[in-house]
Amino acid sequence: YACITPIVLPVGATYYFVALLVYKKQALYVYTPTYESGGRMFPQAVSKTLFALLISQLTFIGYTLIRKGAFQIILLAPLPFLTVFFTLFIQKRFVEPSKKLSLERAVKIDAQIDQSPEFSDEAYQQPVLTEKASVPVCETDDYILTEVLENLERLQNESSPDLSGDGVVTRKLS
Repeated sequence: YACITPIVLPVGATYYFVALLVYKKQALYVYTPTYESGGRMFPQAVSKTLFALLISQLTFIGYTLIRKGAFQIILLAPLPFLTVFFTLFIQKRFVEPSKKLSLERAVKIDAQIDQSPEFSDEAYQQPVLTEKASVPVCETDDYILTEVLENLERLQNESSPDLSGDGVVTRKLS
């Protein structure tokens, strides 16, 4: 209802921020779990959340229809279908296998997936940090440029870590 009555937003945001602080502290320091469900409640929670999302989308489309917003209805019409599609995808991909697949087998499948050969160690680094230093190309016989390039190469060799066989990172010293 934030689109219908925007005054609800700051009040709701304040409430949920305070509730986050309180419940996080209670979950970490106050409550001790007396049982472990093994994730059996998670599919129910996801399906109920997606159902509530579907109902809210239909409510908003109905409200927009009452307000005679034809262009908005055209843009909002695919949302319930996308939500239903996503719900069916979640059911097929996660809920059904979790009923039939043992935890040991799921761990083996995840281990096989994680060993993909396309993964790069530099995937989660900024590209600037993975690039080598660029060297200007110049065909003159300038001795200062030659000295700068030699110093740059020496610094690059000193700063690149070298892994020896024992797993200890060592640096080259000249």
